[in-house]
Amino acid sequence: MKRTWSYLIFVLVGASISLVWAVTMSNPAHLNWSTWAYSDWLINYDTGFIRRGMSGWLIQSMRGGEGDVSAVNLLVFANYASLSVLLMWTWLRSRARNPAAIALAILVPGGLFQMAIGNAFFFRKEIVFHIALGIDCILYSAIARTTVMAEARKLRAAWVLVLLFAAQSVLMPLLHEAYAFISFPAAWLIARRVAAMFPQQRALGRIVKATVLVQIVMFVVCAMFKGNPEIANQMWHTLAPADRSLISPDSPAVPTGGISAIGWSTSFNLAGVLHMFLAGQFWIWGFAGAGIAGVLVLVTLWNGRGYGLADSEMLRRHMAQLGFLFLASTPMYLLGVDWGRWLSSVTISYLLLLFVDGGASVSPPGVLQLVPQRLRRRVSGAFDFTAQDVAQSVSISTGRHRKALFLLALFFCLTFRAPECCMTLGSPFYRLKPVLEQIFR
Repeated sequence: MKRTWSYLIFVLVGASISLVWAVTMSNPAHLNWSTWAYSDWLINYDTGFIRRGMSGWLIQSMRGGEGDVSAVNLLVFANYASLSVLLMWTWLRSRARNPAAIALAILVPGGLFQMAIGNAFFFRKEIVFHIALGIDCILYSAIARTTVMAEARKLRAAWVLVLLFAAQSVLMPLLHEAYAFISFPAAWLIARRVAAMFPQQRALGRIVKATVLVQIVMFVVCAMFKGNPEIANQMWHTLAPADRSLISPDSPAVPTGGISAIGWSTSFNLAGVLHMFLAGQFWIWGFAGAGIAGVLVLVTLWNGRGYGLADSEMLRRHMAQLGFLFLASTPMYLLGVDWGRWLSSVTISYLLLLFVDGGASVSPPGVLQLVPQRLRRRVSGAFDFTAQDVAQSVSISTGRHRKALFLLALFFCLTFRAPECCMTLGSPFYRLKPVLEQIFR
């Protein structure tokens, strides 16, 4: 029965990849997804060095004679397919391989299935960040398993992982400065853990620490070359006329989409976030965050067993990881209104980390280190007790109501849609609303 459910999971992933194929490579000369995201991919260096410009430069190098749409469709599909394979690969390398856990991990709002069926998220640049993180996770999994390779080979693999992570720290912000808050925190935790496994190789630890400074420098560089309306207008007119008409058919002479965002000021972005707080539908984001967190708790409990830890301790450790990833992403909630994207990114990062670290040996820095030393002694005991007590209560409750909670989580995953941003897509329960209307009639 377990094998049958595993086959169904692969069918679900295959169907998701097929849906993305249908809107990308089945007709690569046409754009069947977000014109905004397509414009974002085309940001380039034709007007000089600018943030997010590396993607357009790479596309110009690879497109040949087929045009930008074909090249970007190929890139977007390859990104989604690669992420799907990496997520399944990391799950297959986990010790438990619980089918219910991977089913919820795929169906969770902002996850692989909702990306495909909702025609959302999969075309964003952060998918490249998740792929880089997935590769880091695969390397970490090979290093952490002592029976896989000899000590000398493990050390070489550790150097490969840390140097690859360092290269990612420099290159990924050139695609999008949000890397510092999206995938970097999870990759940093992995690299930090690998460096700690080889204390005699102090250079590994120094490189990992230096990447934090690198991210600060890269973010400052992106802020210095953030662009303005004049640069956005110049860049817009360097695009092919066919691309401008495709992105903005009604006014092809006026910059729009991701390129227009190059001209936005920081105050404009902050004003958009303030509007989010004042909007009447703000509850959607709180509900989405709580629901996704609940699903991740179930995934963690059901796929984390078999590592010699009590459920409560295992849950506490993994929730510390999730909390760290969320806290690291919070600056993006102030800098951009695409809150659905940030929730999706944290979810994918956590799932990749969970599947290769079921024993929760990758630990985030202690939050209590930020508390003054005098208060730390008073708070630490109560803090540890509260976290352990909550984790124990949750693990006991989920054990008693396993089937009911799975059905509730499945219902949430199949009916709730987390919008990418802006609250303009209607009710997040758009799949459920017609059914309820028929019932109450």
